Amino acid sequence: MLRQFKGAIAGNTRAGVALDGARAGLARLRRLDNGRMSLAMRVLAAADGHGGWPNRAASQLTEMNLSHTPVSTVLQADAYQLQLVEMPNVPADELLAAVRWRLKDLIDYPVDEAVVELLELPRHANPGSAPIAYAVVTRRANVLQQIDLMQQANLQLDVIDIPELCIRNIAVLLPQDTHGVAFLHFTEECGYLTITRKGVLHLTRRLDTGRRELLALNDDFSLQERIAGISLEVQRSLDYYESHYDCRPVTEIVLGPGADLDALPVALTEHLGLTVNQIDLGDLFRLENDVSAEEQGNCLLAIGAALRTDSSAEQAATP
Repeated sequence: MLRQFKGAIAGNTRAGVALDGARAGLARLRRLDNGRMSLAMRVLAAADGHGGWPNRAASQLTEMNLSHTPVSTVLQADAYQLQLVEMPNVPADELLAAVRWRLKDLIDYPVDEAVVELLELPRHANPGSAPIAYAVVTRRANVLQQIDLMQQANLQLDVIDIPELCIRNIAVLLPQDTHGVAFLHFTEECGYLTITRKGVLHLTRRLDTGRRELLALNDDFSLQERIAGISLEVQRSLDYYESHYDCRPVTEIVLGPGADLDALPVALTEHLGLTVNQIDLGDLFRLENDVSAEEQGNCLLAIGAALRTDSSAEQAATP
């Protein structure tokens, strides 16, 4: 069966595909000899009377040279759960079974139907604290559905990923990651916050508010109220990171492309006193085609999926 949530790059090229509301992002990443990465992106309509994104992705096989390219796809937010768990004190070969047993009361379907993977986190600063991990939990049916969709698109699927790790893969490319950086990205349906430092994921949080809701708020009071709530969630995450990992404070928040809200960076700066910058994909990649900031936002998870390497999972567990 598919190597759930894990996989390796074949050669120097990988592609990623991820749904974002009514659109699907398709990205192909080539690692060049000079150390740069070349990036091609397409935004596809997710569904209408012409068969949806699998047919449109299949039509890109020749143009984007995807016929023999390994592909990572991304679970949608409602297709999985991310549970923070203490690591049981059991032998390594019994660890996953012990975690599955703990999860049985936290999911609303039989644990035998669940696919579970562990993403270990750095140890807390308190020497007496137990090691912790994120447990990624999804129904086996969701995995099979992803496989079926990718087969319809004639894509060479070998990895199923989650949005949080895709965003982490981009955040660790930022120069700010050396000292710790918060990366905030909004998809159509929700928001994702990651805090990384030296290539390691320390914390991730999902926000209920997405681009659609933010852009639909047509009066200043409602918008400011919602942004204040986002700022509070970010502040709580930063406080947790600093206190539990005894790290120097994060001084910068990087916003993913496509939010298109001037009020958001202003409010984050005022509420949190941090520098807020928008990511420029042109600084990280050699872009092969011109895409708008909105389209870059639609493709960001696909780009993060295409960045996966053999060591992607292990990097999150290395303090």
